[in-house]
Amino acid sequence: MLLDPGESSLRRHYNPSPLIDSAGGRGLALYRFIALLYAGILVGVHSEHVVLWWPIVLWGLVALAWSIAAPLLPRPTRTAIGIELVIACIGIFLTSEVYSAAEVSAGISTIPGVWSAAPVMAGALLSGIPGGIVAATVISVANLVQAEQASQLTWHNIFLLFIVGILVGLAVQLARESQKRLEQALSISERLAERERIGREVHDGVLQALAMINRRGRDLGDEGRVLADLAADQERSLRTLITRFEPTAGEASSGGRDEVRDLTAGLAAMRSADVDVVLPAGSVRLPAHAAREVEAAVAAALDNVARHAGPGAKAWVLLDADDRGIEVVIRDNGAGMEPDRLVRAVEEGRLGASSSIRGRMLDLGGDASWRSPGGRGTTVTLTLAAPYVAGSTP
Repeated sequence: MLLDPGESSLRRHYNPSPLIDSAGGRGLALYRFIALLYAGILVGVHSEHVVLWWPIVLWGLVALAWSIAAPLLPRPTRTAIGIELVIACIGIFLTSEVYSAAEVSAGISTIPGVWSAAPVMAGALLSGIPGGIVAATVISVANLVQAEQASQLTWHNIFLLFIVGILVGLAVQLARESQKRLEQALSISERLAERERIGREVHDGVLQALAMINRRGRDLGDEGRVLADLAADQERSLRTLITRFEPTAGEASSGGRDEVRDLTAGLAAMRSADVDVVLPAGSVRLPAHAAREVEAAVAAALDNVARHAGPGAKAWVLLDADDRGIEVVIRDNGAGMEPDRLVRAVEEGRLGASSSIRGRMLDLGGDASWRSPGGRGTTVTLTLAAPYVAGSTP
């Protein structure tokens, strides 16, 4: 059964949130019960200083009920985190009411104790580092308001709250980014497998038929040769379609402070009837500025082919990338150029090659070179060192 493209995309989308929320939620649920048990132990240790028991018992029952109910939610929500913050803050404020004034002044542990870190972890699970910091700030303010005079222990606990929020938030963000990259890798693998399957079927049928028309048509006169040329063009186009990897829009770029761009996406857009583009089977990610400059240099080289290579000239663009850097080769089958043509162009004030192409590459720390065997086309080679490839810089 054939799927609608949109439906197929939805079925193959791997949402990272349920997996991460499930693992983090189980850990948080266990933490709530352990922290609540520890809070009860601390109250028992300081039982001789308790002046009111019923607020402690009532708060403990509410916290226990919430610890049982919260894991039933599919994932943390802002409302749930708000409720948990209220429970924790009420427990902190009750400390001044249930213990003797002397013990409160001495800095006795609050009723919730380490249970107060539960909403901080929940906030980090929901929104990463920002969520953890906001929840830690709320609990910290409650601690400072409850304490008659903030002691070293109070500041120590506040520091630990922020550390928990930041570390849990960082772990969540890294896990979601890893899951996103896994999603992209699985999507690429599926597309390549589907391309190979279609390629086998097309090769066994359509391509062989077009090849036969190309061979037999040349024996049928002028009209047959026209038909043979058309079949040959269609065969080349179809082979290109089934053998080349095309990046998707989602892989072309990614936002953020360190924006990157897939160079293959920009080069693929330059393909036309007279320009053939050969890409590696995967994305080549560069800093966005570097990728745009390389694309502009390639576009300038192709513009030179259109202007100077002569009528009917074709161009080929080949992108290669490894751990040493990238190389883009632009080759044409046009009239070529004289050995001193670039020097004379600069003297005449025509800076297309020296500025638009080589100047751009030099600004990036790369280079550009030209080779033109007499009358047999021109080859332009653009190179860029590995440090500009996204992810290669330490």
